[in-house]
Amino acid sequence: MSPRRKRADVVIIGGGAVGASVLYHLTKLGLRNVLLLEKGELSSGSTGQSAAIVRQHYSNDVSIKLVKKSLEMFQSFGEEFGDEKVFNRSGWLFLCPPEAGHIFEENLNRLKDSGVRTWEIDQAEANEMLPGLNYSGVGKIAFEPDSGYADPVRMVSALVARSKEAGAEVLVNTPATGIRTQNGQITAVTTPETEISTRVVVNAAGPWAKEIGKWTGIDLPLEISREQDVVLRAPPGTFDLKPAISNMVDRTYLRPLEKGLILVGTGHPKTNDPADPNRFNHNADVSFIEDVTQRLVKRFPLLAGSSLVSSWAGLYTITPDWSMIIDRAPGMDGMYLAVGGSGHSFKLSPAIGLCLAEMIIDGKASTVDIAAMRASRFSENIPLRSTYGGNRG
Repeated sequence: MSPRRKRADVVIIGGGAVGASVLYHLTKLGLRNVLLLEKGELSSGSTGQSAAIVRQHYSNDVSIKLVKKSLEMFQSFGEEFGDEKVFNRSGWLFLCPPEAGHIFEENLNRLKDSGVRTWEIDQAEANEMLPGLNYSGVGKIAFEPDSGYADPVRMVSALVARSKEAGAEVLVNTPATGIRTQNGQITAVTTPETEISTRVVVNAAGPWAKEIGKWTGIDLPLEISREQDVVLRAPPGTFDLKPAISNMVDRTYLRPLEKGLILVGTGHPKTNDPADPNRFNHNADVSFIEDVTQRLVKRFPLLAGSSLVSSWAGLYTITPDWSMIIDRAPGMDGMYLAVGGSGHSFKLSPAIGLCLAEMIIDGKASTVDIAAMRASRFSENIPLRSTYGGNRG
């Protein structure tokens, strides 16, 4: 498709949760001449394959502040957009092994000090939410009553629809093919059919962000890993999962879909599965399906005999410290980065979009100080802290 406008104040590359959030917040802050380009359909990259669990149990201050603000926005989504089905406040449980107990207590205190409603629960309380749970290897359990899970496709659709009502233009099946610059300043973005004059570009392209960075001579420290999920149907009458769960003991996560269906994946730390975002196997491996099912049944014996409903593989875009880069691009005026989701970007996307929109319009983010997520932190050897390892935060 060819855009109606030949000039835009901002061009956003990427139609997933982060790109849609930036678009929405730019228009909400008063910018109307904004264009979003998506190479496929909306949410057709990592967002559409996301487990979309929204939890606040992070171990660094900036991530806690971002997810707290994002949760507020998820919880108000029904009121603001008239769609009560985007976010499900199901509660969230975290199963922690004994050897990480000291980290667990440290993080729980940090979260409470930051205003997050969370606390440790005992086996009796856990049994009310998770009947038949096998407690072998479980040292501690945290509960967040306000957290849960969301519908990522529905959320992106709502953000984009509201942005278009405000005057933004959104083109699907329209890839950006290049970025023109002059004397270190963005001047235009090209598509297969035209060129859009602009001085501001947002790289929110998920797994394609590294490729787009190279168009302006920026080598982003990003790796791509293939991530797999399955959907299982519990045996009738045996297990009606309510909350979302992150299980550090077995390195799994799970959350309910519709009644009787459970989405399950494996968590980090684990070995990355490098992939080319333009050519990778979108189907889950048989070995993965067998492994994750065995882990699930070990922890929840009532799920023995569950049937496979569907499975797939999506992509994580990973930074060296497993936290996003949200910043102006070093050495290129007009280029903004919202890249390297590392499995976090969906749950953080509402606040990320707001902070980046503030940076573009006002010169700096005011809702949350995101300086710790700057691009230069790796060359400065100041990575973000993650106490559990991998993307657990």
